[in-house]
Formats: sequence, structure tokens, C-alpha cells
Amino acid sequence: MIEWAKMVLALFLLVACSGESAAPAVVPPPQRTAEEIEKQRVGSELKHHPNTAAALVYQRPEGVYVDARYLGQQTYSVARAEIEAQLGGVVTQSVLPVGQGEELQFERGTLRVHNDRIYLVDVRLPEPVRRDEALGLCGFPSSAAMNWSSFSGEYRLLNQWGFRRVVFERNARGSEDVVRVQAWRALPT
Repeated sequence: MIEWAKMVLALFLLVACSGESAAPAVVPPPQRTAEEIEKQRVGSELKHHPNTAAALVYQRPEGVYVDARYLGQQTYSVARAEIEAQLGGVVTQSVLPVGQGEELQFERGTLRVHNDRIYLVDVRLPEPVRRDEALGLCGFPSSAAMNWSSFSGEYRLLNQWGFRRVVFERNARGSEDVVRVQAWRALPT
């Protein structure tokens, strides 16, 4: 123990007697341009606010009619501009029963929002299409190998892509064509 203390004391004396200051000199930070400051601000915002980050960098994929997959994962207040770009203007707004939030009807679809979270994106397709094409029009990946539940008036996918239920309304009873897609992020309680 004494040897260790002697070594520390010798090192201390060596640094103190070397004539150099132990404290580093203070160097002023380099001047930054307004562009560099803005890049840092946006980068910080992207890191700390993922919903804002998604809204800042999101671009709707080509061929997607309404990106229900993207919109269903956003907060209404953050994605409002993108919602209006994809669904059009608000036609009606109504309050749902207690605990279910509100329903906003747009020109091309409907959203249900509770505590600023979008939990349902309901899109009426421009024309009847097959299931895989309907998936693509709503921003979901196409896949024929999925476990579809088939009913006389609809097809359903459960627990896919972070959504509790994705419902495809058929054009007519027993038809293969789909005219409407409802993407339920969560089910109201």
C-alpha cells in the first residue's frame, strides 16, 4: 500500500513541476452557420420526438391511395397535414360514446381518434379491387400467404403490422373484390 502511495505522489510531483498547466486551455467553439444549427435542431427533434420525426421525413409511397398503415400509427395532432393531404378536408366531426373519442369523416375516409391517438383508419377505395391490390393501396405489404378469415361480407386479418384487425369489405356477398378497408390499430374499450 505504501509503494502505491509513493507512486501516486511521484506522479503528482512530476506533473506539478513540469511547468505545464494541468488544466486545458479554454478554446472558443467554432462559429456555425444557420444551416448547421437547423440541421442540429431537426436531428435533436427527430431523436426525442419519433412521431414528429416521422411527420418530418414521411413521403407517401407511389401508388398508395391512402396510407392507412402510416396514419394508423400516428398521433392526430402531429400527422394532421398529412391526413388532410391524403383524406381531403373534414366533412363531419362527431363525438362517440364515452371512452371511444371522436370520429372525423373526411372526403376519402374516416378516422377515429381517442386521446389524440388514431385507432381506426377507414378508407373507401376508388374502385373495387382484389385483396392484394387493396393492401397496396392502403400502404400494407402484399402477401398471398396470410391467414385470412373469410366471411360472406368481408375478409379479415388479425394482428398484422401492429394492427389489431384489418377488415376488407367485399363489393358484394361472396365477391372477391374489395371496396373498403378498415385498419383498427386498437379496439375501443
